[in-house]
Amino acid sequence: MARAAISGIGLFSALGSNAAETAENLFSQTHRLPDVPRRIKTALSKPVFELPTPSDRRVPLTFLLSALEEALADAGLTKEDLKHRKVGIAIGTTVACQLDNIPFYEQLRNGSVPENGQPLLDYIEGIPAEYLRNLLGTTGPAITISNACASGADAALLGLNWLKTGVCDLVIAGGCDSVSKVAYNGFNALRVCSDHPCMPFDADRSGLNLGDGAGVVILEDPADAEKRGIKPGFELAGAGKTADAFHITQPEGSGVELENAIRTALNEAGITGIDFANAHGTGTLVNDRVESAVLKRIFGNDLHFHSTKAMTGHTLGAAGTIELALTTLMLKLQRTAPSLRCSTPSDEIAMLPDAKPVAIPGNAALSTSLAFGGSNTALIIKKMEETEQPENKDVLNDQITISAFASLQAGEPTPQKMLEICRKYGLRRLDRITQLSLAAADAVADAVSDCKDTALITVTSYGPAVTTCKVLDDILDFPEEEILPTGFSHSVLNAAASYIGTCLKIHGPTFAVAGFEDPFREAVELGWNLLAGKRCSKVLIVAADEEGIISRAAEKLRTGSAPVFTEGAFALVLGTEENGIALELTDAVSGERLLSCGVPADFADQLRQEAEKITLCKLAKPLWKTSF
Repeated sequence: MARAAISGIGLFSALGSNAAETAENLFSQTHRLPDVPRRIKTALSKPVFELPTPSDRRVPLTFLLSALEEALADAGLTKEDLKHRKVGIAIGTTVACQLDNIPFYEQLRNGSVPENGQPLLDYIEGIPAEYLRNLLGTTGPAITISNACASGADAALLGLNWLKTGVCDLVIAGGCDSVSKVAYNGFNALRVCSDHPCMPFDADRSGLNLGDGAGVVILEDPADAEKRGIKPGFELAGAGKTADAFHITQPEGSGVELENAIRTALNEAGITGIDFANAHGTGTLVNDRVESAVLKRIFGNDLHFHSTKAMTGHTLGAAGTIELALTTLMLKLQRTAPSLRCSTPSDEIAMLPDAKPVAIPGNAALSTSLAFGGSNTALIIKKMEETEQPENKDVLNDQITISAFASLQAGEPTPQKMLEICRKYGLRRLDRITQLSLAAADAVADAVSDCKDTALITVTSYGPAVTTCKVLDDILDFPEEEILPTGFSHSVLNAAASYIGTCLKIHGPTFAVAGFEDPFREAVELGWNLLAGKRCSKVLIVAADEEGIISRAAEKLRTGSAPVFTEGAFALVLGTEENGIALELTDAVSGERLLSCGVPADFADQLRQEAEKITLCKLAKPLWKTSF
């Protein structure tokens, strides 16, 4: 079984434009302070950690490419080398999965025909994992995770699982995000942005500072790296992921699921103690309280821990990978970074982080990520040790079965049906994509009701695009201080997953997958992989897209066959039960798709025939025009 050695690191954040500069600045006597944004036009004065960029076009990708170039060089790899490896690409993000070109959107909503479709094309073809696969010419899985602030850590978890189950022999795991108008106004509307440099875990903390950045780690078996003369010093040894199933934005107060995620990561890594914890530590009131209590409960009062977000800002979907890389650097340097601006104790904070650097043995450390929807991810980084490992297991040879499915037709769910579902789960007003997703999930809920560790994967192309448009409308039509918080909290891609998880009481690993090429197939392979890696017993996959201004405009750029439905949802439950329908993955290609986010057009018909075995083919890569 391959191990996930960290053979290359690339960093781009407020701490530095590369790993060496970052390592130096981690322990500097003076640190950069956040300032008001300059790239986006705003009347607000909430400070952020903004970075210069040569272009306003797909800013997160600019940061990602810089980190990727450094990581590949650090690992001794070239683009040509990747063509001879089974390469998986997992990238976490939030901003890069949304259309946030406000002037272009204003043209769309006013009904005027833009000069060209390039802003939409930048959005469609800029979904990070798909973008990198096309850029690098790799043929393995490419998954973009948009799990809010846990996205980057989730990308690393996927990489670990891919290597352990033999799906890949090399993984590019990363995260990228930028300070956008939507995120800046949205977090301000939630009242979690600090008016001054953030103070994680301090009694006087008042919120977070957003930040630009990207991080990339190259994961591979150490033996493969050593063939190139690279001797990795550390590995991603364990990962745990759970869901609170509690609230769309706020963590559950006891932290029990965060604790479960950390203990799962420790067990997988085969350790009980760590040198230090690099905490999520946003500086927000509830997050810091819950996280400090959980860390004390597991490791006791003597734990060394800190938050690096006081130096980088909160880089959202990039944070988990950046902090994984920072944690690795600290282990290598045998020294922890200080937790800046935390000096005032509070009765509600279980213990204070280290205010100064601390010498450590450099054996093992924990990095945690918490996100909207109660998504908890814990990563254990450990010093490499010489141990023999069994052969890789080819996960795609395992038998996986389908125990339930649901396919919503045009016009479903009806208003009456949606009212019944809302009453069932005690809900009120839901946006359209959440209605579609929850209705499909509810139709197969009985198939996962007896499984406490069910994994949930949602899949979409356009995400909650209508809700995002409402946020853009607010930005265009109202003063920034008057923007409502609910729109923003529902505009993130994992909002629907939050509702599904809360309603169905799903506490297992939860992922929101975005893409335009073949994301449903990628999600099925991910579910298969999670089952083979023993991270869950069942997998619920919900694919959904809604129709709106953005999707209608984007689909005018599509060449070839359009999706059968402009909006709809499809749910699938995977497991290992012998009485289910056997699922077979084939490399045969279909050009017809049910929804923009995938699902071959004939897949539901195959399932309705109740055959003993059905096949899931690949979808032809969509092609797009450059103008309307």
